[in-house]
Amino acid sequence: MTAEEWFSPEGDVHVRIWLAGVVFDYTATAAAVRNLIHDWSRKHWCTIGLIHDTIADSPVLPRLPCERLFYGP
Repeated sequence: MTAEEWFSPEGDVHVRIWLAGVVFDYTATAAAVRNLIHDWSRKHWCTIGLIHDTIADSPVLPRLPCERLFYGP
């Protein structure tokens, strides 16, 4: 299953990142997450999970740090 099948191409999504045994939950735009996953697929530097619920159902989550860096190619 691809990321595009899991969430809409627009709006915010809930992304979970595991890094060195620590879990981080963030909100990010779908475009930024798609580019993050593309970057990650070249070198797996962490574990990424997409949470398939709406942002409205989630508690208030912080924005992905440096999210704007993932807006472009």
